[in-house]
Amino acid sequence: MSLNTVNEVHETGVPHSDGTRQELPRENFPSRPLNRTERAAWLGLLSTHLKLLRTLDTELVAAERLPMSSFEVLLTLAESPGGHLRMKDIAASLLISRSGLTRIVDDLERQGFVERRKCSSDARGFDAVLTETGKKAYRRARKVHLTGLRREFLDKLSEEQLTALSEIWQTVGFSETADTC
Repeated sequence: MSLNTVNEVHETGVPHSDGTRQELPRENFPSRPLNRTERAAWLGLLSTHLKLLRTLDTELVAAERLPMSSFEVLLTLAESPGGHLRMKDIAASLLISRSGLTRIVDDLERQGFVERRKCSSDARGFDAVLTETGKKAYRRARKVHLTGLRREFLDKLSEEQLTALSEIWQTVGFSETADTC
């Protein structure tokens, strides 16, 4: 069997004499090329995510002079008990480097939205603490964020589609106990 034939079998299934193709179980070929449906699902996820982040970032900067990355830090702190978290925990939760988080927190600190304090349980670490000014900025930015999120994504889907999407995320490993918006 040639490489082209193997790729064709992976992409379209095993050919039958009647001209139809029997699809092979996907788990038998984990590194096979994406079929049209898989490609559309994957690229749809990526492009929707990218477009949504760009739109929300643009709107947050225009309305509140707050980029999406800074909003995410404020959101994480606003939803944490006591409005403070270890810097390393914020970085891990947002999937950014510690140095990247440091730059974001530096900017938020200059604006008076957060303060850094020595961690009470580990003198080597620092907590980021949401200030009263930061809470007000977060509440304003959250309105912009939610309005854009609903307009650009959530309101375009029916309740049934949202339920199906929610179930899909659970199937691929999303935890309902994860950080939320």
